[in-house]
Order: sequence, then C-alpha cells, then structure tokens
Amino acid sequence: MDILRNSVITLLTVISISSVASSTPIDSTWDLLYAVENRDGERFLDLMSESVRVQIESSYQQLKDLVTDNPGLVETLLRESGSGVTTWDLEWMNAEDFVSRMLEGVYLPPLNNVVSEEASLRGRNADVLFTWHSGYSLSIQFSWEESSWKVTGSPVLSQLF
Repeated sequence: MDILRNSVITLLTVISISSVASSTPIDSTWDLLYAVENRDGERFLDLMSESVRVQIESSYQQLKDLVTDNPGLVETLLRESGSGVTTWDLEWMNAEDFVSRMLEGVYLPPLNNVVSEEASLRGRNADVLFTWHSGYSLSIQFSWEESSWKVTGSPVLSQLF
C-alpha cells in the first residue's frame, strides 16, 4: 500500500511541477485576459505581483476608509469610474469583489481575434505584446515571482487603478 501511495504522490508532484514549469508569460497573459473577460477579480489579483496586489488592495482600503470622512467625494469618484459601485456596496465588498466590478468597465476586443503574441524575456522579467485583428494591442510587463509569472505593469492596469 505504501508503494502505491508513494507512486501516486510522486506522480502528482511531477505533474504539478511540469505544469508550473511549462507556464510562459504568454500563458499568463491569456489567464489575465480570461480573468478580465469573466470579470474574475480574485483570479485577476492572483495574477498580480505582490507589490501591485498590495497597491490595489491598499487603494481599495483607502477608498473604504474615505467613505466615513467624505461619502460625497467617494460617491462622485465611484460614479465617474463607471463601475456602478455605490458607497453602500463598499460596506460589504472585499477587494476581489471591487476589482470584479471595476473589470466590468474594461472592454477588450474578442479574444478569438488575437492575431499575434510576442514575448521578450530578460532574466526574471518579461514584456508581452498581444495584437488583435483590429490593430488594437495590449502590452503587459511580468516578473517571475512565487514560481509563476506575475503582472508588474500595463497601461490598462494603470488606467483601472
């Protein structure tokens, strides 16, 4: 019985290592695009580097804290964001919920219209450029963290948060 259990554990370890090792910045970009398309704030934040995630979560917490001091200002900021979030929503939302709602305002061309994917690697950093049939392009910067490619920047990301 121990031989069978050890064999299964070894097999699962090899499978999990190979799936991580085969992940590329392009794969991570696809994961990010699917998270945006599905308005999945939790997955979106999981794909962010630690510093970017902390920045997003900190900004969200500051917004929540500002509600008690200046709810009118927060309501105006939320209305201008086009997210449909209200100050009341902030009471029950966590950062993942808020990001999901913010992603509702992100419009990308259909993912099946991507015509090119380019990645440029520099050690533990990568720049990825996706181009759509319409000519729209999206650039994303990654860093190798926690055994996977994590987003460190993008023009779209800076517009959102």
